[in-house]
Amino acid sequence: MAFSRNRIRLKVKCDVDALKVWDTVTNPIRLAIWFCNSAEINPKLRGTVKFSGNNCVARTFEEQEIKGVITALEPNRLLKFTWPLNGSASEVTWRLDDMGRYTDFLVTHEKLPPGAGMMDAWHIYLYNLQALLHTNRPVYRCDYNRIDKGTIKREVFIETVHQPVYKALTRQKELRRWFSETAEVEAPLQPGSKYSAGWVNAEGNSHGPQEIKEAVENKKLIYSWKDEAHQAGDTVSWELTRIGERTRVNLRHTGFPDGMPQKDYMQGWHSYILLLKDYCENGGQLTTKIIEKGTGE
Repeated sequence: MAFSRNRIRLKVKCDVDALKVWDTVTNPIRLAIWFCNSAEINPKLRGTVKFSGNNCVARTFEEQEIKGVITALEPNRLLKFTWPLNGSASEVTWRLDDMGRYTDFLVTHEKLPPGAGMMDAWHIYLYNLQALLHTNRPVYRCDYNRIDKGTIKREVFIETVHQPVYKALTRQKELRRWFSETAEVEAPLQPGSKYSAGWVNAEGNSHGPQEIKEAVENKKLIYSWKDEAHQAGDTVSWELTRIGERTRVNLRHTGFPDGMPQKDYMQGWHSYILLLKDYCENGGQLTTKIIEKGTGE
């Protein structure tokens, strides 16, 4: 299979029939719950789409909203529309595969401009789409009108006790399933132990997580973080609090210059905390699968 450098593809498993998925991705009222705040769609070939609002990632690009045209349509099966994005004529395809007892929903976003950062946005969208289909409400939408500055803060409740969550954060085998396929964790967990995602830039320099600063079993994990954009020492902390049969997870990423908007990090951590929730609530498996990852994503 030939991969495109400016295309991403993701698939999410939905435990409902294809008709319900189709309604959720074409009904303006339901689109405004998981994908945007205001939706207009004319579901016919050459029909127009318009998506906007604070929960729509388009708000962070120069166009401020999605105004596109439907270029392919197969009712209950496929919808393709244009999405002008930072001056590029990107295209999105939503495809439904009826698997009998469930439906696979495949998203392809192609002709992306460099640095679009859409992988994290689609992770967030697909998790909330899945939640809407299964529980009739989204879980945790990203507000692009309130870009974090100085410190990234995220909180989520995970429907399991805290031990599996702590293991997902600290065991190399588990980290590689939901966070980074190249993650490395040095045992024992103590200050100075290596904690890495295995990420390197074009020059071969490491970035992202670096080493553990503090680890308290089932309660807390703190590690240093190297950011390529500035020289300050960053710190990422995870705090776990068991509340009955649930776990409250508080994430903090500090060390950014004061007042500096952090859209990519805010969106990225929002995506990762939902991936952690998905992983822990589904027995160590992700319901969203990356099929293809473009350059820069």
